[in-house]
Amino acid sequence: MKAPRAILALLVGLFRASSAAEPASTDDETVAIVAVVQRFFDDLHHKNGDELRAVCQPGAQFTSGRARPEGCTLRQRPVETAIAELATLKETWLERMWTPTVQLNGRIAVVWTRYDFYRGGKFSHNGTDCFTLLKTDEGWKIVCGAYSVEPAAHTHHPSGAPQKQ
Repeated sequence: MKAPRAILALLVGLFRASSAAEPASTDDETVAIVAVVQRFFDDLHHKNGDELRAVCQPGAQFTSGRARPEGCTLRQRPVETAIAELATLKETWLERMWTPTVQLNGRIAVVWTRYDFYRGGKFSHNGTDCFTLLKTDEGWKIVCGAYSVEPAAHTHHPSGAPQKQ
């Protein structure tokens, strides 16, 4: 009975890989949740601090983990720190996700996705993002995020490298 399991795994993989920034499930709530995360990335790219505040719950925290020869370095910071940093940047940031997976139960959701990150049009790193969102009276808000920083030599984004802007 190993063949049916292999076929099922292949079909699930094909279904999940159907679109880079679309969730595997297409129900309205899942699409809305992924749209909030995509808006977060778009607002980072356009250095729009007010819009970043709109998609994040006040006090939202972000934590990164980066492997270094001396061990894993963790960095935590509130969204307001990122917003302040964006205002001083001369370069643009571009973060792209693909094949997001959404876990949803009532008013809480988690988005797990691979990503790649470009600074000033040059590849910086890739990794895995994990966002936690809560549904408020205003809609879905990001309350925290965690991500790995993996400085690979290339991206595995299904669309390849981003087009020059």
